[in-house]
Amino acid sequence: MTCEQFRAAASWSPQPARAKSPGGVKNRSYRMLTTLLPLLPLLLLPGWALCSQEASGGPRDLHMLQVSYFRNPSQVWHQGNATLGGVLTHVLEGPGNNVTIEQLQPLQEPESWTLTKNRLVRYLQEFLGLVQVVHRERGVAFPLTIRCFLGCELPPEGSRAHVFFEVAVNGSAFINFRPETASWVAERQASSAVVTYTLEQLNKYNRTRYELQEFLQDTCVQYVQKHITNNSKGSQTGHSYTSLVLGILVGCFIIAGVAVGIFLCTGGRRQR
Repeated sequence: MTCEQFRAAASWSPQPARAKSPGGVKNRSYRMLTTLLPLLPLLLLPGWALCSQEASGGPRDLHMLQVSYFRNPSQVWHQGNATLGGVLTHVLEGPGNNVTIEQLQPLQEPESWTLTKNRLVRYLQEFLGLVQVVHRERGVAFPLTIRCFLGCELPPEGSRAHVFFEVAVNGSAFINFRPETASWVAERQASSAVVTYTLEQLNKYNRTRYELQEFLQDTCVQYVQKHITNNSKGSQTGHSYTSLVLGILVGCFIIAGVAVGIFLCTGGRRQR
């Protein structure tokens, strides 16, 4: 799949799903949310399932984007990569049952990297299972695309770093994170009961607020600063990069999972 095809898939907007009777889905969807949120520590793994936009000229940014495209309930295509200062460091691509995951720099020893890949594959299988469960309960219109884009950018000295985390569902802006207040807000055009419910859930937890804020404002920015320093000295340290990527996707998959679960469940009523 080319970059152009990938972006087309990421921005494609199918018709919304038709809702079925809620039945027991309220409790089930709530259980899925409360099960997914504690998975954050398990997702603090080296930079996998990432994708970035075009390289942005110079080693002053770290961009990550992950896209999961569901053709139907049983077929999903994942693609992603990460770039540091415009340099591609990790790539992921393939169907749900045969994803290829590669680190393009020798940042982890083979044993450690194998463990990372196995954990990622297992999580992607669970991610697919989540969508299948909701589809069985409610019925969903496919294709379905979830897109997460996050990172940090360092401007010239004297200016504050720009950090961001944006989530889109089916090509439409859904929600984004405001680091200055450690809170999730709806995109201007995404006002609905579903969005309101999503924000209620994400703004409840320290992990999806303050820990994400710390990652974006501190971990990400400090690493890019260190990378700039090392670059100016003509040196690179795999260890320093590994320390960053241990936390690189704080929330990326979890937010994607929550977005999928909530988007597919109609009504958006708060669970008791």
